[in-house]
Amino acid sequence: MLAGTDGVFALDEAVPKDLLAALVQQVHDLLENVPDHCKDWHPRSNNQVLDLVHPSLYPLVYGRTRVLDAPMPNLDDWRKFISGGAPKPAGSYTDKIFRQYMFLSEQFQWLPSDFAVNGEGKVTIQSYINNLHPERHAALYPTLVRVFECALPLLERVLGQVATPTPVRINPDPYDWYDSYDEDDTENNTYATWDDWYENRIPNLPDPADEFDVAGHSFTPYSLRGRTLKVITKLANIHLSPENPTYPGGSWHIEGMLSEAIVATALYYYDVENITESHLEFRTGVKPPEYDQSDDRGISFAYGLYRDGPLVQPWGHISARQGRMVAFPNMYQHHVAPFELADKSREGHRKIVAFFLVDPSSPIGEEVVSTSRVPPQQADWIADAWAKDGQFPLAAGQQLPREMIDEVVKKIDGAMSLDEAKELRLELMDERTLAVDEIEELAYSGATYNLCEH
Repeated sequence: MLAGTDGVFALDEAVPKDLLAALVQQVHDLLENVPDHCKDWHPRSNNQVLDLVHPSLYPLVYGRTRVLDAPMPNLDDWRKFISGGAPKPAGSYTDKIFRQYMFLSEQFQWLPSDFAVNGEGKVTIQSYINNLHPERHAALYPTLVRVFECALPLLERVLGQVATPTPVRINPDPYDWYDSYDEDDTENNTYATWDDWYENRIPNLPDPADEFDVAGHSFTPYSLRGRTLKVITKLANIHLSPENPTYPGGSWHIEGMLSEAIVATALYYYDVENITESHLEFRTGVKPPEYDQSDDRGISFAYGLYRDGPLVQPWGHISARQGRMVAFPNMYQHHVAPFELADKSREGHRKIVAFFLVDPSSPIGEEVVSTSRVPPQQADWIADAWAKDGQFPLAAGQQLPREMIDEVVKKIDGAMSLDEAKELRLELMDERTLAVDEIEELAYSGATYNLCEH
């Protein structure tokens, strides 16, 4: 199950074949098989990334989105609460440092769903998945729940690893990396020869141990059973064609902002066709290691760090193979590495289901609002529900025309048109791009390594 990178876990064929077949068929029938003008290509993706279910569309908008005081009793009750609640201001957590550095959004929050997990690891979804209609797309709900059940053990391993990290395997001693300078060689013992030796010496790094004894390491299992979890669900495809055959790769990022309090991610690569090997790459910020004075060579040789370079180290990668489930903590930056069509004469794709787990143990995670308290904002959902329920009856059993219902929906608080939702998505993307840049500057590439004299 361990993927070769600390804290990252993977499992091949994690989902039973019948469940995989149902997922592929239902996603095709309910989400992909739509007219071209209805397809939601992710902005700025060169028509390569197709959003099927994405949390950036119709997010919670502070000061705009209506939020209930208490959760809706269950998934089927969403229609009863349309336009209920009141607009929610920005979160009550007001740490100025977090806000100053854009870790907390004052505008948006992705909306998770409530997933109730019983003691045996069986999951019941208690609130709608944002942008996945609970009636039009009803068949997908139990399918996605079963996929999440398959991801649950991996997420538990990730959180257990975060709670009790693996001990350091090698304790480096930079002052013992080199053989001593032979001062007894009086014939060549000059400043020039010493300088030459010092500048060109190669550290004698310890070899990796053949075995690593973890007997003394107390790993604490982490259980998500018996809890109601907040889970953000995303489905997206990368499509390549002979006319557009190369995916350039994604940006380095962590998922969400502190407003979502995402602690871990599970990805399921359920359909991969006609592409070269695709990697999900990880990296992490590091603290400056100990070093011998001015030992540029040793630090670069041992750690891959360079004078005035970023305090960042690669953290390995994992191959995005069909049928593979991957889970990792949301403390590593990650990105999709570039890939292209294997056979340039035909199309190819890579399709994923992603689950972003809101931290179930943090105060900020408790503050995150789920769809159990947010009546749907989608104007077409509201209009469909009111038309179906006969909300506006006329004489002789007639119903107000749908066009007029649409006009009524435009006037109510809490309803949002698709055009407005897409405009807000661009604002959200711009905000999060700035946040990624801020985090990059503070914690990753912006933190540089300086070899000072001491």
